[in-house]
This record gives sequence, structure tokens and C-alpha cells, in this order.
Amino acid sequence: MSPARRRAALLLIAVMSVNASYTVLIPFVPELQQRAGADPTVIALTFALFAAAKTLSQPLGGLWVDRWRPGHVAFVAQLVAAAGIVITAVARDPQTLLAGRVCWGLGEGLVTPALYAGMGLLCRRYGLSTSRLIGNFGTAAMAGFLIGPLVTGVAAPLGLEALFFAGAAVTAVTAFGLFRAIPRSGEEEPEEAEADAAPAADGAGAGSAGPWWMWVLALGALDLFANVIYSAFEPMLPLYLSAGRDGSARGTISVVFAVGLATFALFTWALGRYTERLRLMTLIRAGMAAMALGLAGLTLSAEVAPVAASFVLCMAGSAVLYLTARRGLIELRSAMSRQGKAFGLFGFIGDSGNIIGPILGVALFGWTGATSFLLLGVLCVVALVGLAVASGRFRGARQAEPTGTTETTEAQETSPRPS
Repeated sequence: MSPARRRAALLLIAVMSVNASYTVLIPFVPELQQRAGADPTVIALTFALFAAAKTLSQPLGGLWVDRWRPGHVAFVAQLVAAAGIVITAVARDPQTLLAGRVCWGLGEGLVTPALYAGMGLLCRRYGLSTSRLIGNFGTAAMAGFLIGPLVTGVAAPLGLEALFFAGAAVTAVTAFGLFRAIPRSGEEEPEEAEADAAPAADGAGAGSAGPWWMWVLALGALDLFANVIYSAFEPMLPLYLSAGRDGSARGTISVVFAVGLATFALFTWALGRYTERLRLMTLIRAGMAAMALGLAGLTLSAEVAPVAASFVLCMAGSAVLYLTARRGLIELRSAMSRQGKAFGLFGFIGDSGNIIGPILGVALFGWTGATSFLLLGVLCVVALVGLAVASGRFRGARQAEPTGTTETTEAQETSPRPS
């Protein structure tokens, strides 16, 4: 195996390990209630504080990545996460349980910008395709979500402590793997490093394309939008599918979500291989349109087949937005020397959608029922119109520049490449 493939494989294994943390705890909720004396409020905080710690620590991890080597940050962050897993495993009271989950979430948040920065370094160091690596990244992330409950279900007879100690050991081993996998910034070829550093050293705020942080905010908002829509589905679809049914809808809900998540994994893998030449704005429009159509389709029937088909369309659109936002960020040349800050800010904005989405979904569904899906679809259409207006103004501003301005160079320095 070539060094590029070996390092990329270690990075993707780490991504699966990080995302498995979100779901591995779910089957053990009843046991945690007994072991730690946790009431429903504590159980809710067990998940909410993990998500909050992960979201809030990403900007800190980003600042650290820019000051230190991403591989070092990833190494320490994974060890912090391993410590959180151990504390969670031995918790016998609510306070220790919550402290362990906060520590666990802190480690996962710190490692996230390091993973993205490492992905960017691998692409530049070895000339890897940005779209292809991001596609593999997305597939690995979804595989982590699916592996968590699967491994827990198979290994449940071992008990919570044994399984979590094993998970902590795997996380610690992953820390060493990331330390080896993520190259140093100085390991880039001299020509590549010089070309990448030049745009970042220039005034990123100059020119019509705007400063680097404006692009990070825009791409983060795109990821926020996609996360809000998906995380709203998590409570909305079970409520929708179980309404008016005499028996349990558990099997139907499982089938719909399994098909949707598999679609996301497949599409991110395929999009990374076949959309590299498409412009970012074209992909964003396609993703928004697919989500709008899927949301509209959900209002037609609560039967499993039409719901699954519509959800597949929504998840295909979500995959497009996932890939586009991350590709745009990695190709943002004016942020090459600030990738930690860029990914930390991006992750903070995007992951906030996982907090907003369930609240919005439950409130909308309780207020309007199935019409809530249509309202979310209208939101997609409004976003599409806003994108069309914004991109038109952006092109007009570039065309209005003085003839002495090197338009092509400036656009490359301050915006993602529209390859």
C-alpha cells in the first residue's frame, strides 16, 4: 500500500471511530439508568451535553491546529476522548456520568478540525482528489454511525464496562494512528507549499469575493442548513410513521432510516468520484432542489414505500450539500494558513444544526402535522432563490471590477475553486 493510501486509510478509520461515539451508547441507556441512578432528565443531558461539548470545543481545536501540528492535536484529543469513555464506563452516579460524557465530547470536538485539516494536507501533499477523499470521508462517517449500535448489539453480552474499556483502547490506538497519518505542514513539496502559502499571505479581505471568513461562514451556514433538515427528521419521521397505526411502527421506522442512511453513504462515495468537474454552485442548487422535492413528497402519504422514496431523495440532496461544503472549504485558498480556524468555525456552525433541528422538527410537527415537511421544503426553495440572487450579484461585482484588476488571480485567492 502506498504512503498516501495508508495515511488516508488511517484517517478514515479514525472518522468511523469518532462517529461511532454518537450511537454506541444508545443500546445501554436502560443499564445506565440503573447503574448511575439516572432519571430521564439526566439521560437527556447525557446526550445533549456530549453534543454541546463537541460543538463548542471545535473552534478551540481549530485555533490549536493552527498553532500546532494537526497530528499532535488529533493525538491529544483522542486520548481525551478515551479518558471520557473510561469515566463513562465506571460512572455510578449522575455527576460522574455527565462529567464523562462532557470529557468524551470535548475530545471528539477537538479532533474534528484536526481531521479536516489532515485531509487537506493529504490532498496537497500527495495530489489526492479533494472530492474523492471527501466522498470517502462521508461514507466512513456514516459507516461509523451504523457500526456503533451494530457492534454494541453483538458485543452486549460482554457488558458495558468491558465494551467501553475496549472502545477506549481502540480510541487510544487511533490516536497513535492519526499521529502517523497526518503529515506535517512542512512535508508538502516545496513548489506546492509555496503556491499554497502565497494566496494566504495576501490580503484575503481585498477584492469582490470577500475575506476568507465570509466564505467559511457561508459554507458553515450551508452545512447548518443540511444538519437542521436531517436532525429534524429524527423525531419527525417516527411521529409521522406511527401516527394512526394500531401496532408498533418500529420496523417501518428502522427500514426508512436504514435505506436513507445507506443512500447518504452511497451518494457521498459516488459524488466524490463523478462530480469533481462540476461547479460548487451547480452542486448546491442540485442538492437544495433534491431536498425540496423529497420534503414535498413526504406530505403525500405516510405509507412506508412513498416515505422511504422521498427520504432517499432528501438524503441524496443532503449528501450533495455535505460534499460541496467540505470541498469548498478545503479548496478555499485564502484560508490555507488558517485551516484550523476555518474548520473550527465551520464545525461549530454546522454542528449547531444538530441541536436546532430536533427542537424545530418537534415544534413544527406538533403545530402543523404533515404540513411541516412542506414548510421545510419551502425553506429549501427560499434558500435556492437566495443563492441565485447572491451568485448573480457576485458575478456582477466581478464583472464591474477595473480592467487593471487581475480578476482570475483574485478569485482564486479568495474563493473556493469552481472546478
